Amino acid sequence: MPLQTNQPFWRYAIFQFFAGLTLFFLLLAWLTSYLSLFPSSVSVQLALDLSSSTYPSTQVFNGTGSIMAQELQAVRDYVARNQELPKPNLLSISGFADRVVPITTQFSSDQQGINQAIDQVVQPNLPNQIGGGTNIDLVVEHSLSQLQNQGMKCKQILVITDGAFKLDQGKVNSAKEQAVKLNFLIAGQPVTPEINDWAQQTGGVALSADLNNISQLLVGQVFNRFNSNPFVPLFYALAWISAMWMLLLPLERAITKFMKIRVDYAGKIALYNAIFWTIVTPLLLRLTGINPLDRC
Repeated sequence: MPLQTNQPFWRYAIFQFFAGLTLFFLLLAWLTSYLSLFPSSVSVQLALDLSSSTYPSTQVFNGTGSIMAQELQAVRDYVARNQELPKPNLLSISGFADRVVPITTQFSSDQQGINQAIDQVVQPNLPNQIGGGTNIDLVVEHSLSQLQNQGMKCKQILVITDGAFKLDQGKVNSAKEQAVKLNFLIAGQPVTPEINDWAQQTGGVALSADLNNISQLLVGQVFNRFNSNPFVPLFYALAWISAMWMLLLPLERAITKFMKIRVDYAGKIALYNAIFWTIVTPLLLRLTGINPLDRC
């Protein structure tokens, strides 16, 4: 049965209903993004490589331009941007080499308190406390233990280091079991396939940073990833589906007029187009890793 009648298509309830629904979802997507509606509760454990390789022997401890100085400045910048969120991330920070030294004593979003903790702990005597080398297994184990008391929050571990490393698969499995995402920021080195795989197994990300853009990546791509709102693409997807149903009558009439196809066939094409996008759009969301049921 053809959809076409002698009335203008905009006078029919099927067009008006889906046009209103399309506008509603577009407005909801815009409001969600602009007003930061439905924010997630995020807890982030930041682990900073403060071994001797982050300040070469030709530089002073935490000297200007060293990897260590850039790591610490990146954290300060992250903490500053964090204040802009309606529900700021709760942050815990540690430094590591062979051993792990807590920099903050608890999860907090207090910018002044976090900066003071960094100034108090990162002192020239720190190498005596953390040793040399890079023990990522211990870092992940410590970070998981820190996140255990964070309840139902979205839990993220971010390890910033300046070189490739090995990670025990058991630590990755433990992160998956505890719904904790492992993220790695590698300064001055490419991300190896193994590191990338460890991150992806937990839903995290591994990024390579130039020595001068650690802060840019941390407050940009990493921050946005930790605080992305899955409801925005969901509402846009629903608006797209509604628009396809809204176009039933206009599309049928356009096909009939310009392609000279029989009205009943044109109606079926328009209907199949709407059904196709209703099925495919949710699949595309899942393929891009967007799941509104998973707030993290």
